[in-house]
Amino acid sequence: MLRRFWLAVAAYLPPCAFRQLTGVPCPTCGTTHAAVALLEGRPLAAFAANPLAALAALVLLGGGFAAPLWLAVRGEVPVIPTPLPRWLRSAALLALAASWLWVIWRWA
Repeated sequence: MLRRFWLAVAAYLPPCAFRQLTGVPCPTCGTTHAAVALLEGRPLAAFAANPLAALAALVLLGGGFAAPLWLAVRGEVPVIPTPLPRWLRSAALLALAASWLWVIWRWA
């Protein structure tokens, strides 16, 4: 059911403006393919389409399950520290760069 909804929405999404202007896929190119693959239960295909989008979707889904459990067990709402630690920001930028290189290689 979610797959059909997502495909219906995706049909109305405009083409990637960044790719049309530069000829290079943007970091989010392949995200729709990744989302559909995850909804179909094909995580490897999702990671092949866009690794960072697939990982982000799984982390958000995991957080959606973990946060209420954390609240029930510990009695407090989990808090993400701000600003994020430098190592985490660096890791996120490295993951974005690596994912973008993969997307360029995969979709170019």
